[in-house]
Amino acid sequence: MNSEDAVSTVIRALDAIGMPHMLTGSLASNLYGVPRSSHDADLVLQTLQFDFAALRKELGPGLHINPQLSFESITGTYRYNINKLEGEPFKVELFFLSDDPHDRCRFERRRPTSFDGHATFVASPEDVVITKLRWWQIEKRNKDIDDVRNVLAVQRDSLDWPYIEKWCDQHGTRKLLDDVRAGLPS
Repeated sequence: MNSEDAVSTVIRALDAIGMPHMLTGSLASNLYGVPRSSHDADLVLQTLQFDFAALRKELGPGLHINPQLSFESITGTYRYNINKLEGEPFKVELFFLSDDPHDRCRFERRRPTSFDGHATFVASPEDVVITKLRWWQIEKRNKDIDDVRNVLAVQRDSLDWPYIEKWCDQHGTRKLLDDVRAGLPS
């Protein structure tokens, strides 16, 4: 099982138990920007309430879900980690939708897409930018700013700029957004 198979298996398992979800993180930024490698995949689940045993069964023998919830400091939410058991290490993180107004809004705005031939949902490019700027503000990870720069460069003319600017103003990341935009080639 490769990393794409692992993500596809998790998506199919979530669908099988009826859990609404969306792809976020590097998978979403890869879709809208310039792809980069990653050792994990992030999905946001609509609720913390689901049949854990049914999900574990749907995942099958190639993946292991840690039954212990953990707190993730960058997103400020709880998550389950699913690890691929063979081959190159890869992790799928299942985050839970928080009460944060932007988190709720980005889940409502998620877009249908396909991953490995299976229908799923992904965060919008605007929400990828907004979220990655927030993560950079907290953790200062270069990959987050690189992802923002790449999504902006590729999607520039199709983005809903008033929406992005509104949330960046609320999150205190507007100057960072403006700095990244100013550094893009015209």
